[in-house]
Amino acid sequence: DCCAAAVECNATAQAICKARCAGRWDTPWFDVVLARVGALGAPSREAATEAPFFQADRNHIVIIGAMAGLVPAITDGYAFSFQTRFTNLVDQLVWNAFASNSERLQALLFGDATHRGVEPLVRSGQTSTDAKVVTAIHAIAAALPFFLPEAAGAFCAAPAPCFLLRPTIGLEPGLTAKCGSPLDGYPGVPMADFDPEGGEWAVFPPEKAECLVAWHAEDAPGPSGLGQVVAFQLLWHRLRDGWNSMGLDGGCEGGPAYCLPYAEGRPQYNPQVGDCLEEELPASRL
Repeated sequence: DCCAAAVECNATAQAICKARCAGRWDTPWFDVVLARVGALGAPSREAATEAPFFQADRNHIVIIGAMAGLVPAITDGYAFSFQTRFTNLVDQLVWNAFASNSERLQALLFGDATHRGVEPLVRSGQTSTDAKVVTAIHAIAAALPFFLPEAAGAFCAAPAPCFLLRPTIGLEPGLTAKCGSPLDGYPGVPMADFDPEGGEWAVFPPEKAECLVAWHAEDAPGPSGLGQVVAFQLLWHRLRDGWNSMGLDGGCEGGPAYCLPYAEGRPQYNPQVGDCLEEELPASRL
């Protein structure tokens, strides 16, 4: 890490460091020693340059900062069984981002009980840790509105180091205009209705796969676009794994007060329609 010393670098030295980390696939430079003090609790800059703190580089700090923005919303708002589901999705977004920036790693599809690795939709040709981490941050940000919207404000907010990446929260309008949404065709048939023993599972639509690959190559060839592709594919599978994560499985149309995420039932009651709305009550009952 550049300028990772007990004595803070001057502005000139910091400018040199920033210039060395300004590539499209680079993690932006920041004062990693100061970040170790803030994020890891090192008691001083001097201590932050010694074991065990010195082992945390820029990419460790970026991941830690991103997770710090997600964990409170997960632990404060959901029961333990759902907490593990959220953290599993984040882990898979990170893993698939890493796989997309590798030569051989395989991607994982959320909820696929066969546990078979698959070829990533896109391999960037990059293999650096910077590329992996930067893509992962963009992938998490792209998926947030679909699984943890309440954390969108805290995720990558200043002073978290990933704030420097300015990731797009949600899917890019240009992507959805060209390729649609992971919600297309949802709820449809959930993965739970397929038979993994027989080798059948929900298959990502080939036309969407082709569109995502083309969009990344033509419109967004950097890590931000790759993160969007990673998030889109993983979200598509997550919505169809039988957990009713959006509350809409079975065609529930009653709105968020009745179509609760993860509900086991499939309530069909819609308070906005029906004969009762036409009833005129006598004044004595009002």
